[in-house]
Amino acid sequence: MKFRTEYTPQKSDLRLTPQIPVLTVGSCFAENIAVKMRESLWDACNPVGTLFNPLSIAKVVNLALMDKEYDETDRMTFKSDGVWHSWLFGTKFSALTEENLIQEIDKSMLSFRNTLGNAQALIVTFGTANCYFLTGGDEKVVANCHKMPATTFVRRRISVCEIVETWIRLCDILHIRYPELKIIFSVSPVRHLKDGFIENARSKATLILAVGEICLKKEYCYYFPAYEVLTDDLRDYRFYASDLVHPSEEGIEYIWEIFKKTYLDEKSIALLKQGYDLNMRARHRFLLPGAPASLEFAGKTEEMIKDFAVCNPRMLTPDKLMEL
Repeated sequence: MKFRTEYTPQKSDLRLTPQIPVLTVGSCFAENIAVKMRESLWDACNPVGTLFNPLSIAKVVNLALMDKEYDETDRMTFKSDGVWHSWLFGTKFSALTEENLIQEIDKSMLSFRNTLGNAQALIVTFGTANCYFLTGGDEKVVANCHKMPATTFVRRRISVCEIVETWIRLCDILHIRYPELKIIFSVSPVRHLKDGFIENARSKATLILAVGEICLKKEYCYYFPAYEVLTDDLRDYRFYASDLVHPSEEGIEYIWEIFKKTYLDEKSIALLKQGYDLNMRARHRFLLPGAPASLEFAGKTEEMIKDFAVCNPRMLTPDKLMEL
């Protein structure tokens, strides 16, 4: 008797290699995947922080792609209670002065653009179709409300058509500029229960339908079923964190294993295992650091890191990882 339906990973015709960087953007699940990659010494980064809705994610990617110098209007900066924020980003970029905020935004955009130029894939995770727009008639979408009064915004669920049109245009731009770049879309399994059960379900359904259309139209776009794995395969509160909204570490690890089986060959999976073991070894802490056994272990680890760097020059090493 079976008590659970398990998702069987389907090998994608897209093959990723840990020896080439990837870029992630979007909901906090995008960061979860990037963290799992970095733990295994795969060079993955999410320079722009957590972004939930497809329109805000597209705005930030478009900003990073701008050839001209962008100004305060492009960055959408504003001041509230003595702190500067941007409507394009979350609180990661908030600062006490506009100058510092602009510096952080520009640094992030430069990092995003440089990484994109070397990346084999851009992993995009949509979190919600429920968007907040600034009042005033021009419908400027915001990535974060920054605790501003509700009267500042108009809230509505964007349509499948809006998402598809926005991202088809952006995918075309990305493909022209980076013809080898692949785009992997996913829908975050994080539950937006502040919207209520019904509205959260409708929002996720909107995202799934939109991504499905994008992937049908663009052969270099792929869909990874992170949402379906957690809600249909695991479908148990054991695999959620204590807030019952975010996936637990076990849930994230399970989805990460499916991701590897979907996009990596056995050789690449083994390389990630080697990277993870080396990373954990480098982080080992000794009870007696000066003891002979400890010194021998540390020396051997240093040799292993050097050998790994020589064989895999485009991957991270534990010391580089500490700098991120």
